[in-house]
Amino acid sequence: MYSNFLISNEVQFWLFLTAFIPSVGCSIFVLYHLISNRTQRHAINNRVIIVLISNNLIYELIDIPLFLNYYRLEAVWPNTPGLCLMWIFIDEALYSISTVVLAWASIERHILIFHNRWWSSTRRRRLIHFIPLVSLVFYIIIFHTVFILLPLCENTYDYTQELCGHKICLHNTKIVGTWDSIMNDILPTLIIVGFSIALLVRVLLQNRRVHQHIQWRKHRKMAIQLLSISILYSLLYIPIMCIVLAQLCCISQDSGDIFIQYGRFFSYYVTFLLPFVCFITLSKCSYKFKDMFPNWHRPARLIHPMPLPMMTVAAERPNIM
Repeated sequence: MYSNFLISNEVQFWLFLTAFIPSVGCSIFVLYHLISNRTQRHAINNRVIIVLISNNLIYELIDIPLFLNYYRLEAVWPNTPGLCLMWIFIDEALYSISTVVLAWASIERHILIFHNRWWSSTRRRRLIHFIPLVSLVFYIIIFHTVFILLPLCENTYDYTQELCGHKICLHNTKIVGTWDSIMNDILPTLIIVGFSIALLVRVLLQNRRVHQHIQWRKHRKMAIQLLSISILYSLLYIPIMCIVLAQLCCISQDSGDIFIQYGRFFSYYVTFLLPFVCFITLSKCSYKFKDMFPNWHRPARLIHPMPLPMMTVAAERPNIM
């Protein structure tokens, strides 16, 4: 499966490690900033970001070390079915949670910005915000628990490949494999792209209306935040989603494998880059970072010339003889 992959395991190890360490640090800092501040923690637009970053951090702390260990040893260790099931579950479930949650955020941002009256009561906030978000997360966890951790068939694992060969037996069932690819991967990605483009168009039209300029400034940060994250997902996920969709309907499974290998490898950089995109779009983060490390941003001392005190010298009168 990976014979044509031109990036060696050693290079993959260092590419992941050099991105993994700063990404974890940035994730912890962004979460600390959002959770420690009561105003930031209770802001509706930040709750999706907290879910995304938390899910992303768990993914990094469990999934990425397993990849690093595989690249270092060039084999899965310890080579047990339990480790393979856990690795595949984390990789599949947390990946789908990020994609589905961001797809919902792409829809929710339209409501937050252009229909903010819908949030006027606690009942509406629960109905529109909490219930869809919690339901989507539970759906992904239950789906992958049933079809990965509690399989009705026997899986076979290849301990010489990353993710133990990745395929599980229920993926061979066309209905399950097609549902997983379309509903958990392709459709959320299309929603992210479609609603992000729609948000950008509505933002540009809104910005041209002079009488709504003050109201728009209040929501500009939410729009920029979503668009930045959506661009990151689109650039790194769209290519692999297009190939998977083509394999489902048009081309053979083997014809796009080499492109999926490269697309899958570089799609992990969404995980590495997401905390930095969130850090940049959270304006108050940079100020808190400066407060935590004041010596890093200490302004240079300027030396100003000091005026000397004026001295009055009285001229002596010459003696006239």
